[in-house]
Amino acid sequence: MLNEITLTVIVIRRQLEAELNLLEEETTRRLEESIRKNVEEKLNSEEVLSEIERRIEEGQKKLFDDVVAQLLKEKEAALVEERRKEVRILNSH
Repeated sequence: MLNEITLTVIVIRRQLEAELNLLEEETTRRLEESIRKNVEEKLNSEEVLSEIERRIEEGQKKLFDDVVAQLLKEKEAALVEERRKEVRILNSH
């Protein structure tokens, strides 16, 4: 009789563990699905899209400003070099 009770308890315990495992898996699946949906909605929101657009525009402006600054430096360096050449030519005569 004790063995039957022990066996019954073991069977019930295994059933409960299996049900708990299935419940945990289903909860995890639903949670992941909910998070994925929430992230997609946020990423597609007007606020996020506007922020992305703003950052792109800022990046383009900074890149443009950096290129202009570099070109000005190169132009100045070329002018300085040209003046040095002129001075050498004038001094050699």
